[in-house]
Amino acid sequence: MAHIPQPTLRNLLANPDLKVGLWVNEFMTPAIGHILKSAGCDLAVFDMEHSGFGFETVRAALRAAEAAGVATMVRPPSKLSHDIGRALDLGAKSLVLQMVDSAEEARELVSMMKYRPRGKRGVTMQHFYDRFEPGPLAPKLAEEDAATVLVALIETRLGLSNADAIAGVEGVDGLYLGHVDLSVDLGIAGDYENPNLVEANRMLARACRKHGKHFIWDAGAPGEMDEMIALGARVIMCGADTIMLCDAVTAATGNIRRRFEQRR
Repeated sequence: MAHIPQPTLRNLLANPDLKVGLWVNEFMTPAIGHILKSAGCDLAVFDMEHSGFGFETVRAALRAAEAAGVATMVRPPSKLSHDIGRALDLGAKSLVLQMVDSAEEARELVSMMKYRPRGKRGVTMQHFYDRFEPGPLAPKLAEEDAATVLVALIETRLGLSNADAIAGVEGVDGLYLGHVDLSVDLGIAGDYENPNLVEANRMLARACRKHGKHFIWDAGAPGEMDEMIALGARVIMCGADTIMLCDAVTAATGNIRRRFEQRR
């Protein structure tokens, strides 16, 4: 039976158009996919590392995003094989994995995401990843391997020094600077205007361009948007749900209080 194509990051990456995403760190509601679609987002990133989200919650959120036509990416709670495999089996076609520090580690992570003989991912059938459809196994596995996307978060000075080698690993699809962790590791915690952090994004962009990979940038990260777009950023994260809610409510309450005071 034919089915409606599932929106995936792989599909989005196939064209050079701008893709805008949002980190979902707290508000994993059944409506999140439709809210983000209505707001103009192409991608939702569900963060399990820095939240209380469990796999049950993420499973429901993935279905909500799919129904709305929003592509998804998941940051599992760890880089352990059982967390990676479980996230993929639940239908998370794309993973962003934290603190990738070397090409050797990147190759190991790729192997956890791909089936034999390329990797060592455990096999299940008629599950979320294949939409519970019957049929021969081999084509399903090949299709899944082609669909899965690995984005490596570069968050340490070691990872930054190895960024070119990491980008050169087959199966790594993109690089993304974790500027908060990197600022801590560099001893400049929170100094996001530091030239070293701006240069770090440039280094990632150069590595991606050299190896034909995707450079992902966060609008709140070091650097100017125009430059990052010129350097090749086509997936741009516009922020995180908690921060955006706080900013919006702060602006709204501040406006009400100012107008009230003006009338006193």
